[in-house]
Amino acid sequence: MVVNLEYLKKKYLKNFHNDEKFCNFVLTDTMFGFLEISEILKKNNNINSVLEIGSGAGILLNELKTFFPHINFKGVDPNESGYYRYKEVYESLEKREFDIENIQIEKFSTKKNFDLIFSINVFEHVRDWKKYIYQTNSLLKHNGLNIIFAPNYDFPYEPHFVLPIIINKTVTEFFFKNRIKKNEIETNEIGLWEGLYFIGKREVEKFLMKNNYSYFFDVSIKNRMLDRITNDKELKRRQGMGGRIAIFAKSLYIDKLIFDFFKIPFPYMKLIINKKR
Repeated sequence: MVVNLEYLKKKYLKNFHNDEKFCNFVLTDTMFGFLEISEILKKNNNINSVLEIGSGAGILLNELKTFFPHINFKGVDPNESGYYRYKEVYESLEKREFDIENIQIEKFSTKKNFDLIFSINVFEHVRDWKKYIYQTNSLLKHNGLNIIFAPNYDFPYEPHFVLPIIINKTVTEFFFKNRIKKNEIETNEIGLWEGLYFIGKREVEKFLMKNNYSYFFDVSIKNRMLDRITNDKELKRRQGMGGRIAIFAKSLYIDKLIFDFFKIPFPYMKLIINKKR
């Protein structure tokens, strides 16, 4: 199952064809999400209901519904900033067979729970991530899966602003305040920095173990992310020098030395929680 960038542009973003940056930003993340989630759906025939948290324009859900018509899909997105563009895309979807509820996940409730819940690059924007895990777990059916894709801030790098992390968020902001402000103005994402929470894999795993969650981290995401940054022109552009360093390291197998031999934390994580109780 493969979704093509040009095909998606023509299908969903005809009204935005002049804004190549916006199109590429939305669609490359959609393609990444589609590849990851479709593989899970193909391998799990017992998944009949899916909730995406942070659905944006709904393109990913629409494509998943096209390939998995028997599954019931639903989205949740608070749409707190920049939503007017996503709303236009969402409302233009033809034969939409799913809903996106405009609400924060903390306030979302349903009488029917889900076989699969997933979120892509949402976790780092959650103020109370422990409550988020508890809430999403409560929305799962027995043996349901909760999959979280997110940056791993145990590695000292902030991918939204492409900045090295110096000690912590406060110190990093002190040194890069002007650059952060400039980035928010250029991307029309005022308040993005304030809404980021530097959540690390070690802290998350400690919480999961303490509370007896059944979980594992899919370490194979490392290779797929390195391949993606090599082949995805938009992601490569967004990551700037960080992306070029990653490509260089991969080409010389330095990534294996850094992440496999020395066990330095990889800057991205895929967490899978299975509801056993």
